Amino acid sequence: MLHDKIIPAPFTKGVNFTNWLEYRSADQIDENGFGKQDFLDARALGCDVVRLPIHFEKICTEDDGYQIPEKILRILDNVAAWSDEAGLYVIFDFHNATHAGSFTSVDVEKILNPVWTQIATRYQDKFPKLIFEIMNEPHGIEVPVWNEIIHRVFKLIRSIDKTHYIVAGGADWNSTAAMKTLPDFEDDKVIYTFHFYDPHTFTHQGAPWCNMERVVGIPFPYDPEKMPPLPENPTETEINCWKNYPQTGTLEAVMSYFDQYAQFSRERNAPVYCGEFGCNAVFVDKELRNKWYKIVTTLLEERGIARTSWDYHGSFGIFDMDWQTIQNSHNYEKPKFPEDLNRGLLKAMGLNDQV
Repeated sequence: MLHDKIIPAPFTKGVNFTNWLEYRSADQIDENGFGKQDFLDARALGCDVVRLPIHFEKICTEDDGYQIPEKILRILDNVAAWSDEAGLYVIFDFHNATHAGSFTSVDVEKILNPVWTQIATRYQDKFPKLIFEIMNEPHGIEVPVWNEIIHRVFKLIRSIDKTHYIVAGGADWNSTAAMKTLPDFEDDKVIYTFHFYDPHTFTHQGAPWCNMERVVGIPFPYDPEKMPPLPENPTETEINCWKNYPQTGTLEAVMSYFDQYAQFSRERNAPVYCGEFGCNAVFVDKELRNKWYKIVTTLLEERGIARTSWDYHGSFGIFDMDWQTIQNSHNYEKPKFPEDLNRGLLKAMGLNDQV
């Protein structure tokens, strides 16, 4: 099927390098968690971009004015250089708490402003393939309030750095609806972002962080003959999963999103980019998981929408890993490249499965 192409991003496809600079203080982070070879490996897979989640909320402290520790700046310098050498774009993503019950504070600028002032100042006029993502998945904050915040932070960054692309995402977990309300930044180097994990009942089945441990065996697309029974004494989450899935679990429901993204890009005359998409590797049937990735990446490619999958190593990753190892995500032996790659998944995602 032919589709009108959107305004293109400067990159096309890649992965998130997770479980490194997230959810740890600076002194807990292994400076060698990823190295130059990992970026070269990503390039060999056919990636032209890596998104790097950085949990500045854990790394920086209010007591010292949210100064980024030298150790972290050293890591970021290396990442920028390794990406450049590998011919990759790299996105420095201000990551944040996204666990159940978390929320984005209305005074989040007290950390966004000093962090982005430091980053923009350090890298202005350096590493042309470096991209700044203002903040990942703001949530629990009113949409108009977030839109005012991100507009101010965008202008702050641009007052220092005139050359790098800036990624802007809407509230409600980078939702489609919230993206549509974002301000027009009147800038020729803005990229609007969204995340895609639909249908959530399928992609996150079994996930303990979503209180979905008993939501397992879910087929995709929805098939009433293959649906497992509702668990005994179901929770509200479980009841909603079974109630909504006949509508959300269809191919038509998944496909309905993507033309919205393309239309938004044309209306704003700016790129849109899927910063995260993924399906749990542990609890989802492997063939159905590959099918989901094939569908989503095809829908994105048909419309010219760039993407970075969640994630590299981990429960949504492109390597074969057991659940016990994944659960120890803060301290595990990394899978081997290329021996442990999930080649069926790579093929479904449009990456190089012959490395």
